[in-house]
Amino acid sequence: MKKHPLSSAVAVAGVMAFVSANLQADGGSHHEHKDSIEEIIVSASPLDKNHFDSTRPAAVLSGDQLRQAAAATLGESLKGQLGVASASFGPGVGTPVIRGQQGNRIKVMQDNLATSDAANASADHANAVEALQAERIEILRGPQTLRYGSGAIGGVINIIDNRIPSTVPDELSGAIETRYNSVNEETATVFKLDGGSGNLAWHIDGLYRNSDDVEIPGYADIHGDEHPEDTTNGFIENSDSESKSLTAGMSWVSDDGSFLGFSVSRLENEYGIPAGAHVHEDEHDEDHDDDHDEDHDDDHDEDHDEDHEGEHGHGEENIRIDMEQTRYDVKGQLLSPFAGVEKMTMRLGYVDYEHAELEGEEIGTTFDSEAFEGRVEFVHNSYMNGKARGAFGLQFLDKDFSAVGAEAFIPGSTTQNVGVFLVEEWDFDSWLLEAGARLESTEIDAEGHSSVDFNTHSLSLAGQYRVDDEQRFNLVYSRAQRAPSVEELFSDGVHVATQSYEVGDANLDEETSNNIELGYQYHMTTGGRFLEFDISVFYNDISDFIYRENTGEIREENAVLAYRQQGAEFIGVETKLTIPVYEKDGQTWDVQLFADSVRAELDSGANVPRITPRRLGIQFDYHGDIAGNDFDAKVRYTHVSEQDKPGVNEESTPSYKRLDASLNYRIASGSGAWTVFLRGDNLLDEEIRNASSFLRELAPEPGRGVTIGARYAF
Repeated sequence: MKKHPLSSAVAVAGVMAFVSANLQADGGSHHEHKDSIEEIIVSASPLDKNHFDSTRPAAVLSGDQLRQAAAATLGESLKGQLGVASASFGPGVGTPVIRGQQGNRIKVMQDNLATSDAANASADHANAVEALQAERIEILRGPQTLRYGSGAIGGVINIIDNRIPSTVPDELSGAIETRYNSVNEETATVFKLDGGSGNLAWHIDGLYRNSDDVEIPGYADIHGDEHPEDTTNGFIENSDSESKSLTAGMSWVSDDGSFLGFSVSRLENEYGIPAGAHVHEDEHDEDHDDDHDEDHDDDHDEDHDEDHEGEHGHGEENIRIDMEQTRYDVKGQLLSPFAGVEKMTMRLGYVDYEHAELEGEEIGTTFDSEAFEGRVEFVHNSYMNGKARGAFGLQFLDKDFSAVGAEAFIPGSTTQNVGVFLVEEWDFDSWLLEAGARLESTEIDAEGHSSVDFNTHSLSLAGQYRVDDEQRFNLVYSRAQRAPSVEELFSDGVHVATQSYEVGDANLDEETSNNIELGYQYHMTTGGRFLEFDISVFYNDISDFIYRENTGEIREENAVLAYRQQGAEFIGVETKLTIPVYEKDGQTWDVQLFADSVRAELDSGANVPRITPRRLGIQFDYHGDIAGNDFDAKVRYTHVSEQDKPGVNEESTPSYKRLDASLNYRIASGSGAWTVFLRGDNLLDEEIRNASSFLRELAPEPGRGVTIGARYAF
């Protein structure tokens, strides 16, 4: 009998539950675990709920855990989280994938407002955020349209920072960190300072990162053994990057906790698109001439370095993306602003984004985006003797987008969006009930087309049953709608990044997602021991699912990809078990088992493309001290299955195993502390073809790399 794709993950979940039950019966040790601290999930609810009391699956990266995971792209930084993968387009681009969904279905936010970059317009566009500058990153899995709109139909990534302070620090504090990564000779330095006096608080931070071409095992092109003259061996050509960022913010904070602040940030990011991924087909044969073998031999040697500094080997075929973004933000909070309201929060943001796609010395295409977004939320007074509370709010967006040049397959457009929402919660000791609704209106006016309007409606019902202080059962139903995007509606032209001719459909309807999710949490931190077990099973039925279909036609020497609609089903499971195995004299060992899997299929029976395959893994954590200083270490092994259901006209990806490790050593020094860290990625030097990537056949994931760095905080 053929097994269902989720069977392995479900079996692992059963084993985890069995181990959990036996540990509870047998008793054991207890220790404080650094990852078990329940942090406030600001994005999950306007009602300031902690992780354990949230009905929706969420994860938080902060502190040392975030510093260890932070990488050059957002997707790369988060890919180790349950249900999260990276849609890479070479090392310079890695956008997050949540439960198999990406692009316009995942909303990436900077402190509760959209990044308003061009990442969703094309697979070769990076998110305009830096994980190294974040205070914490919140990952909300599943539909989050209720609070953040139709762009959050698949999930939310929220980058939380302190660029607009909400409190005045008692003294000057800050940190500086520098790191080096061997896999691409990356150097990165980041700093921050926070201070204030009286009612004024201020913040500054900055970052500089530079990297060379990334090293890989074997050939970049999956067919390199057959045609070595058409690819590189041991590295990915034109995969270097340079990024710099600077932010300054200030707030006035009243004695009662109200505040109003402003910040401005500047981000510049230049990165290369791997050779062969972004070429015009009629130029391809001319560029691959006899000089190719001379420019690229099998070693990543001095000849490569000379090419890197000049024409990058293939000259005009290599594309560079030069991105600039200036962001202005206003944030405020008023406590008890008027009768019946406990708190009002306000966010305004203006984003001026531009990136040029450089073909040699010339600008091929320029993408511009100017967006003004705002939201205001009111938490009303509790009622029913404090057992009920709620919030309501308003959100708006006005965005102008244009693309000019050879790759202007998307027309210029203006998008206006307004949404209102209401969330209510009732807490009856053993039961926590939630209900909410959102109404949203979107108008898109694109050049050369009649304007289109969409009215979307979202509804969410959730319940949590608290068996006791340590166990929670969660059941969530949500009906979420998403309006089509500009590129889905009006694309018409060659999209060089994906080597395709994209055709939109102005008659697309809204997507409607009916999602049901069942979760169980067991967090035992009493009775002299510690144990955590989490499992979520979800089913998502999406009507009028928008996808790109390879029609089999050829237009302007490129395959035609047309946007279509039909129903789709996503089903999956995510589970994690953390077990304490040893504790003595301040030394602790933990073992973590984890698994996630998602299966996505269209109503026609075809597979949804670029879906993350099943992942199973085990992680060992050690915490102790050396010479009286704090020390921890982690080893993580992940087995990723073959993706043998890649979608129509898509290539399957083989399974692979991945071994990663990290060390942290903290040294107290006066009023501050040093952290020296070491991280090893892909230590088995596996050739990894990422199923979520458009470039899996041309640019594998990085090979074995070691990151070493130091951080001083005071």
